[in-house]
Amino acid sequence: MKLSPLAAQFGTVTLCLLASPLVLAKDATTLDDIVVTADRKARSVDATLAPVSIITRQDIEQYQATSVPEVLRHLPGITLSNSGGVGKATSVFIRGTNSSHVLVLIDGIKMGSATTGSVAFEDLPLDQVERIEVVRGPRSSLYGSEAIGGVIQIFTRKGGKGFQPEVSVSAGSHNTQKANVNLAGGDTTTWYNVNAGTEKTDGFNATANNQEPDADGYARDSVALRAGHRFANGTDVDVSLLQAQGNNDYDGSFGNQGEFVQQAVSGKLRHSVGDKAVLTAQLGQAKDESDNFKDGAFKSRFNTTRDTVSLQADVAVRANDSLTVGIEQQQDKVNSNTTYTVASRANTGLFGNYQTTLGATQLDISARQDDNEQFGNHTTGGVAVGRDLPNGMRVTAAYGTAFKAPTFNNLYFPNSGDASLQPEESQNTELGVSGKAARDKVRWSANAFSNNIDNLISYPPPTYKVSQIDKARIQGVELSARTQLAGWEVNTNLTLQKPENRSGADAGKNLILRPERLASVDIDRDLGKFRVGATLRGESQRYTDTANTEGKKLSGYGTLDLRADYQLAKSWTVGAKLSNVLDKDYQTNNGYNQDGVNGLVTVKYAPK
Repeated sequence: MKLSPLAAQFGTVTLCLLASPLVLAKDATTLDDIVVTADRKARSVDATLAPVSIITRQDIEQYQATSVPEVLRHLPGITLSNSGGVGKATSVFIRGTNSSHVLVLIDGIKMGSATTGSVAFEDLPLDQVERIEVVRGPRSSLYGSEAIGGVIQIFTRKGGKGFQPEVSVSAGSHNTQKANVNLAGGDTTTWYNVNAGTEKTDGFNATANNQEPDADGYARDSVALRAGHRFANGTDVDVSLLQAQGNNDYDGSFGNQGEFVQQAVSGKLRHSVGDKAVLTAQLGQAKDESDNFKDGAFKSRFNTTRDTVSLQADVAVRANDSLTVGIEQQQDKVNSNTTYTVASRANTGLFGNYQTTLGATQLDISARQDDNEQFGNHTTGGVAVGRDLPNGMRVTAAYGTAFKAPTFNNLYFPNSGDASLQPEESQNTELGVSGKAARDKVRWSANAFSNNIDNLISYPPPTYKVSQIDKARIQGVELSARTQLAGWEVNTNLTLQKPENRSGADAGKNLILRPERLASVDIDRDLGKFRVGATLRGESQRYTDTANTEGKKLSGYGTLDLRADYQLAKSWTVGAKLSNVLDKDYQTNNGYNQDGVNGLVTVKYAPK
């Protein structure tokens, strides 16, 4: 996919969107939706110039989703690589970049393993999630290392006015059992939320080679606490804790059972200085802990902690101008039975963002300077321009740079690391057009992007030793829209991308495990006490080797999921979903099975 055909595709699809109000999307949101991830402060979706998607608690319950990866699959530009079902290692790719190019925040705290560089999405409990914001495209100019592909921020549940208890139990295929209790409450100045859940499943055989033809189970217990208070002097205090721990069975020569802990702790203080400025201070810690066993015998331990502290000021310079400045410090530490030459490092970042509106034109400029203890100074920046057009349309153009410091595994893991690795760097150019019609019942957007990455870190088979691709380029088009059609709410998105190696012997070949085409369609209808819905998801083929060998190709696939729920009484709801109803046999990671037809029934009690 060269640039000119890509531009042609972008133009063609955009014309189709303009011509038909029935081409549909999930990105669309109501005018009063507020996002904080795109600009590190609260802004309406219509005000931000970045491509943003929002998953609300209502969406989670409507889809009857049971995991964070499952609900992310509904969004444009996102694809997954899963190693054998529920609880198994799951990589999330945004716009064809590496899974380690996704910055993940929980209540503002940076998550992730300092050794692998990725987040164990499969271990994060969805029952404790209130909202997920996804920003696609580079955000290093605000967040520093990792945000080459985008940012995913997860917000835990927050109480509101009055007492709001909720209890749910679920049972399904593979002896899956779940239970969750949520207690929320508060008044106009104080809020709290307490959530506890447990889940277990016998699973199925994760690997396709049948060398270990047993079922690979998974169990997790989780708790979330969040509380806050607003003082009369304009100060808000918010504290939160999310912790999940459990065990996981898998197949492998180095181990077949693991115990894990995922934890995020945050404290935030926010103070308004008159009506012109807001000061925010936050500190927190993220833990990623993993102990691995082989037939009951201890094999390895990888425990990492990430401590962060930040201070930020948001200032209204004039009526249409705002300025954000801040400082952030991060300390990563590794505790492992594997010896790392360096087991800790610090990073300090200074960032600024200026936004102005000149009539129908918006301008957004951001920059950040990171001082990494191992890799020195890195400067990243971004500029975006938006122009409002008649009939509810807007056009945007953006350019941004980003970088990613190599992880401790990249540098020092025995027999595969390389201490001479350099940070990954990227330059991303983007054009977008969006619109709304029919009193906001129809919304659509189209974005074309070209991301050039230098020193891309890769683990090519069959040696799986770390190496760097001098130059890679990922070009693509994202289309999304939403409408109501004959009483049905219809959301759909399509991503066309070319994740390409641009140097060396494999120049012109696709990056491994990245499909070129992704599509998702959700249809739902509310029939009073009864609600029904379906999701159709499709992805094209992907390669598992850098040379794109025909025999190393994973076939494309399409899946259909059905769901329905019924309000039994004022406070009682029963829901059922049937996933992969066509019993599609497919893989998203080489050698690992995906589930066939499977179902889940959930009963929920929520007094009203």
